[in-house]
Amino acid sequence: MSDVSTKKRLMYLSGEDFYLYCYSVLVILDSLGCRDGKFFRDYRKLAFLTDIISNDKTVYVVSHSSGEKLNPKDYECLLDSYSNGLTRRSEILKLLFVLEKRGYVTLNRGKAQEIDVTLTKDNLPNDFLNSNVFESESKNIINISKKVGRLASLTLDTMLGKIYVENGVRTWV
Repeated sequence: MSDVSTKKRLMYLSGEDFYLYCYSVLVILDSLGCRDGKFFRDYRKLAFLTDIISNDKTVYVVSHSSGEKLNPKDYECLLDSYSNGLTRRSEILKLLFVLEKRGYVTLNRGKAQEIDVTLTKDNLPNDFLNSNVFESESKNIINISKKVGRLASLTLDTMLGKIYVENGVRTWV
């Protein structure tokens, strides 16, 4: 079975696919260097980033935005991404608790509602993150990180501001 068909099977119901969320979270943490003690600040950002990196159009809109008014289709794309991120936060938190129990991530309570996350790469199966199946998502998080900068250490409000507010999407977290 090819990598593409494997990925399509995973994404059958990607709106509620915990396998896809899980892999996306692991790819984000690994790609941003948040492993073995370097923490990704505030898990809530992961809910938005998992949606962004799974959609090439959203990545394109974010990485090519200039702070000017977006055309209606691009605006709608970002608005959908923001809405999906809001609804996905509790699912991502549940997933992180399961991953922590299995030893794949370490969680650290930060300020107020923040829970910081680091990948425990030694506990993952060998070559787990070296698969070509999610190469697109790896490239996408790198592109978003180049555009936004310091993605792992930004506060939730700052990240939302740089991705959504600067492009005309009102946020209410």
